[in-house]
Amino acid sequence: MTFAVRLSARTTQNTLSNPVNITQNPRPSAHCPETQPALKIGSGWPGALLALAGLAAGVESVYADGPISIPNFSFESQSAAGSPTHTNVADFWKNNAEPAYWAQIGSPFPWAGTAGDFYGASPVVSNPYTNLVGSQAGYILDFPGVALFQDYATSPGHDFDATYQVGKFYSFTLGVFGKAATGSMLDLDLYYRDTTDTTTDPLGAIKIIGTANIINNGSTFVNGPTPSLIDYTVSIGPVAAGNAWANQKIGIMMAVDSNTFSGPNWDFDNARLVETPEPTTAGLLALGLGGMLLRRQRRASQT
Repeated sequence: MTFAVRLSARTTQNTLSNPVNITQNPRPSAHCPETQPALKIGSGWPGALLALAGLAAGVESVYADGPISIPNFSFESQSAAGSPTHTNVADFWKNNAEPAYWAQIGSPFPWAGTAGDFYGASPVVSNPYTNLVGSQAGYILDFPGVALFQDYATSPGHDFDATYQVGKFYSFTLGVFGKAATGSMLDLDLYYRDTTDTTTDPLGAIKIIGTANIINNGSTFVNGPTPSLIDYTVSIGPVAAGNAWANQKIGIMMAVDSNTFSGPNWDFDNARLVETPEPTTAGLLALGLGGMLLRRQRRASQT
């Protein structure tokens, strides 16, 4: 029996009105902070100018990476180390409510089983992801409406407590591997909740700000003996004072955005959220500090 189903993976309104940057980074998804070399300041005006340039670069470096903690970012909880090797619950993450079509198609497993976490390390898995963080990862089955999302309202104890600050950029990155059918699509979303609109959700309607569309084109994800998760990022900003999401709580989501009903899963791990100030903000700070340095250098040269 065939059912005509056209569902959006996210029953939400897209309110995007500022730039979105979508990037793919084939490097391993594990985040490794880098250290900056020490700056040696010379004497005289040349040394001062070099110091100013180094100071500006240093300030940009300090302000360029401001990670925001995501509870259960690597899907280690709940543990799936026993049997079976997956769970229907990824702590702190929430799936959409079961859609009406699920009962109609007569699925052999409950809706809760469409998303969760799994044990992905050897020897249980013969070809584990080479860049898995910890021993587990998250999964979403490729059915319309399946998603995992997290925000202040859904997080137990409000553990995920971050807001869109005016003048800041935000980037959500996830290591992804697609096993779903060719043509299937997974979205990475940044969103906020409109608490004045409770028609679809008593916690407030989810309003999507930015989306990265990940499409399985049949060649991007190679499921060989040593597969690797591929980083995808959605970035928004800067947040303007007039934006509806300014000073609202941040929400992040992974959601199926296709109607293929292929069933096979999207795997993912190492969710990362970064807040970055406007470059001009860091630049002005560097300029102010640099001016102080130049004045000090001038006084020293006159004595």
